[in-house]
Amino acid sequence: MSEKKEDVTQLFMLFIMALTRDVNDFQYKELKIGRLIFIINYIGYRKECTMKDIREYQNVKASTATKQLDKLVDMKIVQRISSENDRRNVLLTLTSLGHEIYAYHNEIQEKLIHSFTTKFSKEELVVVGKVISELTKNDRVIPTS
Repeated sequence: MSEKKEDVTQLFMLFIMALTRDVNDFQYKELKIGRLIFIINYIGYRKECTMKDIREYQNVKASTATKQLDKLVDMKIVQRISSENDRRNVLLTLTSLGHEIYAYHNEIQEKLIHSFTTKFSKEELVVVGKVISELTKNDRVIPTS
């Protein structure tokens, strides 16, 4: 691997570590939210969803998704509502506390993005946008070795 490619790889790894640290430490008031913020953001953006949606979004087993949702329900952030059309189908929505957390996190993200984007020219932001788009593709392959 060339030195330049190693430098880029190292910078990328430091970037991922910084993002992960911030997410793992995320809390609202005295509630330790951590990585559950991803589910809160997903439900907040969609307004409502199902357990299947959460499983597919996170690519996790049903038992993992259930544990995460149970925690959010216990924290009174998410509520389960039986569908009027099919009682077997349970919809997930944010509670008023969930909406507060969703809005709070979005505000933090907007400030962070604004502080980040003001440091770059329009041309540089196009490149950053392409990199982010490539990194967030659903069909990307993660090497197993």
